[in-house]
Amino acid sequence: MATEPRRSATQPAHDATPHKAATRNTGTNPQGPFTFCATLTELAAEHVRLRRANHTSTAGILGNADANVSLTSYGKRIDSVWKTIESIGAGEVKPRRVILWLDDPAAMADLPPSLRRLQARGLEIRSCPDYGPHKKYFPYVNEILPEQPDQTLVTADDDVLYPANWLKDLLNVHDPREVTAFRARVRSDGPYRTWPLCTTTEASDTVFATGTSGVAYPPAVLHTLQDRGDEFLRVCPRADDFWLHYATVAAGIQIRQVRDTAALWWSTPIALNRGLWDGTGAANDAIADETRRYWLAA
Repeated sequence: MATEPRRSATQPAHDATPHKAATRNTGTNPQGPFTFCATLTELAAEHVRLRRANHTSTAGILGNADANVSLTSYGKRIDSVWKTIESIGAGEVKPRRVILWLDDPAAMADLPPSLRRLQARGLEIRSCPDYGPHKKYFPYVNEILPEQPDQTLVTADDDVLYPANWLKDLLNVHDPREVTAFRARVRSDGPYRTWPLCTTTEASDTVFATGTSGVAYPPAVLHTLQDRGDEFLRVCPRADDFWLHYATVAAGIQIRQVRDTAALWWSTPIALNRGLWDGTGAANDAIADETRRYWLAA
């Protein structure tokens, strides 16, 4: 993805303006030491609740929302991705399908008990080649899109705890002719590090969705991605956000943020790779330029 500096589970979303006083997982910044401590306490309780659900619940994680959720994981993250999936399955609105893509044959052959329990409640776990971060959507457009060509795809990250209203709020705003994201920047001609966080709900082709907090993609974008195949392996193998953005723009689709603040949900306490972020964003800039030229060249 086009990476930003990531926070741990104990860091607040420092660049998201509060939109309500509650400290629940709303993607906002706790104000003051008491609110911050309350947030940490609530986060700890959430981990306990998710673990209890994974060990004891028999309730299905699927529902009748007009969307499928796709995500991927790798390495040590495979042992903790169940928390993300449990949080999605506990939502007020549940997706039709939840699909986890893994490229590790050994992991597929010996899944953690937490994921096997989720399989019994509706999770699909599928094997795929190693497409890096593109695994969250590219195997989907190859294998699922032909079966369900008119279905919205929502991508999720494997180290995030999504709030109960996550999918409901995303789909309430989503227009099938647009891409919809909870977190975005505004693209400009300047370096990536200067792209400000989005502060509007107006749709535009300069709104740059970042995948961390969840993004809904309409079929038109998915078919565009399918048509171009795995060219991302040559152009931007580690930067899925840029590939997805310029594919969206090339398809004539605009992007909209759900709220006028960029949400950043709680993260699970695992080791986070800073990815392309080198402190200056220079790696992002070079890849963004090459990807833009690939998709938008006359």
